[in-house]
Amino acid sequence: MFDPTVFDNLKTVIEGAVYDLDLEGVIAVIERHDFIDLAHLSRMYEIAFQLRGQLGVDVSCKVELTMDLEQMAGELLQTLAAPGCKLTIMFTMPLIREETVCPLVEEVLQKIWGSNRSISQTLRRDYKSGQGSHEIKVQFGRLIDETHIDDLQEMLPYMLKSLHELKLLAK
Repeated sequence: MFDPTVFDNLKTVIEGAVYDLDLEGVIAVIERHDFIDLAHLSRMYEIAFQLRGQLGVDVSCKVELTMDLEQMAGELLQTLAAPGCKLTIMFTMPLIREETVCPLVEEVLQKIWGSNRSISQTLRRDYKSGQGSHEIKVQFGRLIDETHIDDLQEMLPYMLKSLHELKLLAK
């Protein structure tokens, strides 16, 4: 019998919670990936979504769950007491007024997620067209495991509020 890993259990919870919101008509799932990296022996799951009714606005949220070789081996060989996964929440929006919008994004997301979260912003621009994207990452600075399952479900309203606020800034 297959005993699911921490990664499998957390992935199932995230996927179920996101698809429940999709079925309720609150969001639309726009992308999903489930990778096994054989070169580095790691796993990564991503699911991206936008607020329903705002499709085409180009503000999206991606939840990324990763587990590296050290954590997987420690869990499977039972050498780690508390194996875990890394969770990153990413938001993508069009690149606009970067001089003024970047401090606003930081301020808005710190109000939503708390000042103890690591928030980083990456700006990308095509040289010829001038078009670009603004990627914002919210990281938690620690590994998560099955004891955080309730926290994962409680994060969804924060993601939805972040999407709404970033949409307002993108106008």
